[in-house]
Amino acid sequence: MNRGSEWFGASRYKQLLFLLLCVLPMAFFSASSCAEGRVQPEITVTVTPDSVLVGDRIRCTVTVNHSQQEVAALEGFNKPDTLAEHPFELISRKHSASFPLSGSGKEAFEFELAVFGTGHQSLPPFTVVLRDVEGRVTKTIPFRTSASVFVRALTDSSMHDLRPLKPPLKPSIPSLLIISVIVGVFGVAGMVLLLLFLLKRTVRNSVEKVDSGQVAQRKLRKLGSSLSAGMPPHECYEELSNIMRTFLENHYRISALEAVTQEIERDLKKLGVAGFESIMNLLKQADLVKFADSRPDVEESRQSLHKASEVIRSTRDIKGEG
Repeated sequence: MNRGSEWFGASRYKQLLFLLLCVLPMAFFSASSCAEGRVQPEITVTVTPDSVLVGDRIRCTVTVNHSQQEVAALEGFNKPDTLAEHPFELISRKHSASFPLSGSGKEAFEFELAVFGTGHQSLPPFTVVLRDVEGRVTKTIPFRTSASVFVRALTDSSMHDLRPLKPPLKPSIPSLLIISVIVGVFGVAGMVLLLLFLLKRTVRNSVEKVDSGQVAQRKLRKLGSSLSAGMPPHECYEELSNIMRTFLENHYRISALEAVTQEIERDLKKLGVAGFESIMNLLKQADLVKFADSRPDVEESRQSLHKASEVIRSTRDIKGEG
């Protein structure tokens, strides 16, 4: 009985000793880790969007959680040589760090990439390097992410030849609309023609209401005042010729302003104008002053103005009697 008890006590002692030997290293390792304040590194990768067209851009974010006494860096992912082996092109990069919890640090590496190729494209592998505050490398973690992006082609990959051109579609314009447009165009054109006709008639009536004799008499009186004020006689005759020619053109509807004296004489003979000889004497005398260097005096010029006024007045009196 005593021998059995001794054996049972020795066995329990051996078990306790074995458990103590197993627990002490774990407790020591945990204590040392807590003393140093280190956190097991955690790496996450996100890609947005996960489906793009050829040449579009994506945003890849690599997040590294580590202890506060460490600094993280990426190697390989942001090197042009590494990206050249994959259908990606680096556009821009951005790095930020924060300390969300006491004793831990968080660093985010954001990359903007242009994607080429077609189908599912996996992101290239990279390496996370952790260093302590003195710059010594504490951990090197190779990482290959399972994140990928699906690249869609701009054209249908099953198409191997050019499709025939389709004929242009004729616009379906209702006939009622066409008729309405045609009627509207003709209506607008008719309105414009009517307005032009009314405007022309109004202008003609207004011109006919103007008494050419009154206008000529007013110009002769003004010319007489200018002669009394010192106008040279030859200038007076030139102005007198213009007044008479304008009166004849407006009153008898003949071309007098641009015609020579012989043409005016011929037209007036055909019309049988009263005072024909007096009119022609005035025009011929003005031609002598203008082309033959005739130099009448002031009194002769005043008499010519008086004769012209009488001719115009007699013409108006005959028209009034008629």
